[in-house]
Amino acid sequence: MSTPQNSRSINLLLGKLAPFLKLGAASGGAALLAFLTQTLLARSLGPDDFGRFSAGLSLVTIMAPLACFGIGSFWLSVFGKEGWGAERWLGASLTYVRLSAGLVLAALAVWALYGPHDSTTTLVILVLLIFVLSQIVMELVGVLFQLEENYSAFALWQVLPHAIRIGLLALLLLLPVFAADLHSALAAFFLAAAAILVVGFALMRRRLSGQLALKGHGERPSTASFAPLKARLADVVRASMPFGLGGFAYLVYTQLNVVLVKYLGSDADAAYYAIAFMVMNAFLLLPNMAFEKILVPRIHRWYHQDLPRLKQVLRLSAGLVLVTSALGIAVLWLSADLIARFFFGAGSAPLAGALLILMWSIPLRSLSLCFGSVLFVGRFIKLRLWIVLITLFVDIALCMVLIPNAATSDGASAAAMAMVCAEAVMCLLFLAGMRYAIRHGERAA
Repeated sequence: MSTPQNSRSINLLLGKLAPFLKLGAASGGAALLAFLTQTLLARSLGPDDFGRFSAGLSLVTIMAPLACFGIGSFWLSVFGKEGWGAERWLGASLTYVRLSAGLVLAALAVWALYGPHDSTTTLVILVLLIFVLSQIVMELVGVLFQLEENYSAFALWQVLPHAIRIGLLALLLLLPVFAADLHSALAAFFLAAAAILVVGFALMRRRLSGQLALKGHGERPSTASFAPLKARLADVVRASMPFGLGGFAYLVYTQLNVVLVKYLGSDADAAYYAIAFMVMNAFLLLPNMAFEKILVPRIHRWYHQDLPRLKQVLRLSAGLVLVTSALGIAVLWLSADLIARFFFGAGSAPLAGALLILMWSIPLRSLSLCFGSVLFVGRFIKLRLWIVLITLFVDIALCMVLIPNAATSDGASAAAMAMVCAEAVMCLLFLAGMRYAIRHGERAA
């Protein structure tokens, strides 16, 4: 029979787990909707148009982070340190985003008009320029929800664009009154991005006009007693640049091996490695969600306000990710052959071999996410950037040595070995960086 004390304990536990459950469901739902979207497009457009559409979408997706170049991570950092005083950075930050977005859109438009491709690809890129703007709004609104620790809204915000997109695609591609062609697909993506822009701007305007429900810093001071000096554009560029460079370098680090194994090995090697990397990333959903979405605003705040609590959370988190990583390794160890045969049938041995190597990245990447989360704080982002660059250099060097010397059809395993070694280097450097940051404080950075 439950007692009031047991009920309170259960409610407290559910309250702590709620953000993980909400964002876990949202991440899973978004991944499922994205898969259904790609399936619907591939079946409706055919190989040629689907290839043009995918290439154009990949291009604008890669360029979109440059348009926001570190502002989202910078906001999380500066609000964790300054609390309500960080509102002084908002005006200049938005000016910076407008300028960087303009440059990215101009570069994409020039490439669309003058790049070495046909007129259909030009149309695809030009129509999808709005996707860059919607991604900017997605990131900034998501950061504002994180600062409010409003995980219900944040979870819904992650799923919303996928739901709108597949709904419009189903309408324009499946109903007989519309043509199931590339133009219908572009129209669906354009309208979905436009809808996100309208909703996102409304959410941003409300929060950036004095209605932000900032969590962990008390009530907003009255205007009469609270007039912080406004930051200049140059201050924002200087402060956010390490966040932008660090995020872009990490993106390159995680995606580069697919390119390297293609050009140093073969197209088949690239396919095997890409699938192995995708499967491995599925086991990193939980630590990614925890350290990049749920805990990150709290880590910034705890670092400046409650360092003992931060140490306790990091120790607990490291133990939990090791346990979950061990389970992931066990699952892949038992199912690698089955997964490989599912994708490539009889010719699946190289994929299985790459999976059995790359699975050791799961605990290393999970611990890196844990340790490296502290290095998003303040000036330590520069230390984080150097660690990512060093790891990137190690990975490239190992790929250039291992892949060309690998046996036939074994380039994927060579790339996996390079990645595991690089992940070990990153994990150790992030551990040393985290210990330095906690021991010496931000003033030492």
